[in-house]
Amino acid sequence: MGSQGGFGQSKEFIDLVKSIGEARSKAEEDRIVLREIETLKRRITEPEIPKRKMKEYIIRLVYVEMLGHDASFGYIHAVKMTHDDILSLKRTGYLAVTLFLNDDHDLIILIVNTIQKDLKSDNYLVVCAALNAVCKLINEETIPAVLPQVVDLLGHSKEAVRKKAVMALHRFYQRSPSLGCSLLVYAWLYFQ
Repeated sequence: MGSQGGFGQSKEFIDLVKSIGEARSKAEEDRIVLREIETLKRRITEPEIPKRKMKEYIIRLVYVEMLGHDASFGYIHAVKMTHDDILSLKRTGYLAVTLFLNDDHDLIILIVNTIQKDLKSDNYLVVCAALNAVCKLINEETIPAVLPQVVDLLGHSKEAVRKKAVMALHRFYQRSPSLGCSLLVYAWLYFQ
């Protein structure tokens, strides 16, 4: 369990991927994945899990979902990971929640404050991660909570942030065409 494979993943995880790849039938693959789900359910609730291990567990949850199985028992842990100050953990958390959740999921409300905070970060990579989440997760009811920060990011010094801010505004318009006028007013006021 302690040895590491490629990309910092444990030998256990690499063996899981290998065993699934070598499965001779869908039924055999399902048995392997169901065993993995039981293992993750047990491990993810243990107290004092090292952050590195929790990151791996979240990645394993993503893998389980990619294979068509339910990993919803771990969604809250991905949301909690978005709160972390370590960039690689925060980005992993954001990636997982954007894959796991849709814009009407009950856990969205728990991530809005984190997104608001991260949109104001000095680290442009944190801002980009938050903007990616905005494009996928923010719904019509939560757009007003992040709209001013997204508009402010149109003037960010990094081109990647400005592009993602424009993408977020476009997504807001797609989700709520009635906000179109408000978006234009915000943009116009910003550039005055």
